[in-house]
Amino acid sequence: MKRFTLLTGIAMLISLGSFAQEIKNKLHSNEIEKLDLEFPVTDTLSFDFPNEGKLLLLFNNKEYQLEELKSRFTKILKETTDFPEFKSLTYRLSEEYTITKEDAVILDIERNYLPHIDQLELGLVLGMDYTGGDFTPQFGAKMMFNFKKFDIGASFTNTIYFPERIEKNIKVNSNWFANLEFRWDRSDPKSNSTNTFGIGVLVNPDKSLLFQGTTMQAFYRRKISKDVAIQLGIIGTENFKTFYPTIGIRFW
Repeated sequence: MKRFTLLTGIAMLISLGSFAQEIKNKLHSNEIEKLDLEFPVTDTLSFDFPNEGKLLLLFNNKEYQLEELKSRFTKILKETTDFPEFKSLTYRLSEEYTITKEDAVILDIERNYLPHIDQLELGLVLGMDYTGGDFTPQFGAKMMFNFKKFDIGASFTNTIYFPERIEKNIKVNSNWFANLEFRWDRSDPKSNSTNTFGIGVLVNPDKSLLFQGTTMQAFYRRKISKDVAIQLGIIGTENFKTFYPTIGIRFW
């Protein structure tokens, strides 16, 4: 069982200087000065592990409630079977800066000390882009290898183009791209699939009515909710003589 203790007041303030060099999510000196002025450390929450490891949280009692912190971190730490032996880790908590936010600290602990199983992810690609003045539905499939701190994989997507009707007949033109994708997270502590960068090549240029010659695309996708992402990109076609910006939406 993990144990926790609360240390407060003068003893904490006296020892704060010794923690400055050990804080894992350490800020720049000017940020520390501002934080110490606006939200000085008033309390600490300490979790002791059976392997003699220790987690120490430094916080201001105007920003955080002890019982809420205790409850949330206890749930996470029950799964931290990879916490280092005979080592103390100290984090500063404050909502003023990205790396000191409660969610960011929890994410760092989860990524580094929770057990992780690498796995293969298979899924569909579904969405809509605005490409070179035309709305182009997107459909395809993807395969991602999930690692602890990033994902890498490939997708095969169809940029569907509807040319002008001839004798009132609707035609569908398929433009298939083979893409390599790299997925990571830098700003959203809730998920490791928030940001994706990809690059792809058109594999059926001879059958394309929308693109000509050698055609490649690059894109960045940002997940904005559990089921929706926004994608920005650029497509170079006609042997990279013409470029089309793209903006679209993707669904999970």
